[in-house]
Amino acid sequence: MNNCEILKSWDLFPSPSWVVELLVEAANIKPGISCLEPSAGFGKLATSLQQAGAIVEVIEPIPELQTSLSLQGLLLIGSDFLTTPNLGDRYERVVQNPPFSQQISHVKRAYQCLKVGGRLVSLVSHSPWQYNTSFYKQFRYWLNAVNAQVQDLPWGLFVNSVSEA
Repeated sequence: MNNCEILKSWDLFPSPSWVVELLVEAANIKPGISCLEPSAGFGKLATSLQQAGAIVEVIEPIPELQTSLSLQGLLLIGSDFLTTPNLGDRYERVVQNPPFSQQISHVKRAYQCLKVGGRLVSLVSHSPWQYNTSFYKQFRYWLNAVNAQVQDLPWGLFVNSVSEA
């Protein structure tokens, strides 16, 4: 399966290079820090975290990409982030670009994977701030309760990202 077929069939939207840089910078990586990338895709974010000095573990559901991640020297620990056991309070950082169809579940699960004092950096769509349903209100309330910092990124962020995959 080629990259374009993978993108279409798995609803995968790779982070553009400048977003990867922004996420890694926001994660404040220090050498030797434990880090999880729970939806690793092609590995661009995970390898950037590794290059910054993190000890990175990845999870990836797409079989074709799992092999690629291993060949890049990344430790694959599972294929489904929402059901992989024994991840609780294990990581100093979780940095992710989750599937937008599961973004809130991924953000909340990722938060549970952090050690005390850890940091979660997650890319999410504008949906939680665009819609006023009880689901999104609860998510915004939760973000406030955990003292999350939210930074807006430009609209249309992924329009040209397919060419970078």
